[in-house]
Amino acid sequence: MKKILLVLGVLLLAGGLFAQIEQQEVTVTNIMVPVRVYSQNTFVDNLKIEDFELYEDGVLQKIEALYLINQTDIARKETAKEKEFTPQLFRHFYFIFQISEYNPRFKDTIDYFFNSVLLPGDVLTLMTPMGNYSLSRKALKIKSKASLSSDMQSIIRRDATVGAADYRSLITDLTRLIRTISAAGSVDPQSSMVSNTETSSSTSGFGTDNVGFLLGTYRATLEKLEGLRIVDQAKLVRFAQSLKRQPGQKNVFFFYEREFRPEINDRILTQMMDRFQDEQNVIGDLMDLFQFYQRQTRLNIEQVVQTFADAGLQFNFIFINRDARNVTGVTMREQSEDVFDAFTQFARATGGVVDNSQNPAAAFANAYQIAGSYYMLYYSPTDYQEDGSFKKIRIRLKNQDYSVTHRYGYYAR
Repeated sequence: MKKILLVLGVLLLAGGLFAQIEQQEVTVTNIMVPVRVYSQNTFVDNLKIEDFELYEDGVLQKIEALYLINQTDIARKETAKEKEFTPQLFRHFYFIFQISEYNPRFKDTIDYFFNSVLLPGDVLTLMTPMGNYSLSRKALKIKSKASLSSDMQSIIRRDATVGAADYRSLITDLTRLIRTISAAGSVDPQSSMVSNTETSSSTSGFGTDNVGFLLGTYRATLEKLEGLRIVDQAKLVRFAQSLKRQPGQKNVFFFYEREFRPEINDRILTQMMDRFQDEQNVIGDLMDLFQFYQRQTRLNIEQVVQTFADAGLQFNFIFINRDARNVTGVTMREQSEDVFDAFTQFARATGGVVDNSQNPAAAFANAYQIAGSYYMLYYSPTDYQEDGSFKKIRIRLKNQDYSVTHRYGYYAR
């Protein structure tokens, strides 16, 4: 968003003896909207201003300029007479890793970035659960790309190992608890024998109190795990707001690894519900687990969506798919749905890319290729008022059946 102050002069003549100039301040607000247009998977680069229709809160707006951007170059432009804009095209890349294990294919991802993406003048920030790291201009001058890539990979590997240690430990604890609970839950009330030979010596003859204790410990461990993976809305908002103040292209790549949560097998839960039907404390613990499994996102999705769109960043969501480990007696339930749905909406609100792949290198390359070319449209909203409200933007193409992505809107302030 760019504001220009205009001074309007009004010449008043009084008896031909003097002239008085009255000044009135008028604020013109220019809104920038990066737009990407595709025919299947191919970027459409031959469109003109008249091909686009842009609406703000449902009201058709006049597009005053179009710039076709390719990486950091202006390939073509159309502007109104005596009106010129200055797109700021230098690039700031943000790599955010939310992972519990280091994926060997990250090597190809980072190598590709340094060898095929990074240009002189680009800025890179790496963000992990352990900290934020900036690639200095001095390092770019004195170190080879291979060395820089190796350094970045080492940081990601180290931070994933250290930062996710508690998470992995809780996954291990949950797995052991489930195997113990499964053994206890399958005990025949007329016998001290258990179905799982690995745990028979420690679980034989479990009573109601012991089962209740195990279920309580299991629930507490689940809550600890959930506490580690909570997405902090305040941090997301602050991150977007900090990027809004930065000029240039702001390309965010968020790498998120598919998660699986160890759960008690449904068959065992059914057996326990039947076996302990007269023990209300155990039944209550089991019902609490059913409720806990039905998790709802704690994010205000619309608020974060609007903040991300307002920041003018492009948020690309790289979802790293993987298969669940096969653990005997344990159900490995995917628990990525809430995060996947939320961050997919964040990406779409910024005109970004969502890629679901087992190969993060291929997913990143695809997202970067899509992000590299775009149209920058400028318009001055009709009857603009700084009322703090969120203004929704919609762009369509005239008589063209193409895929169009762009930012969702902005705050008028």
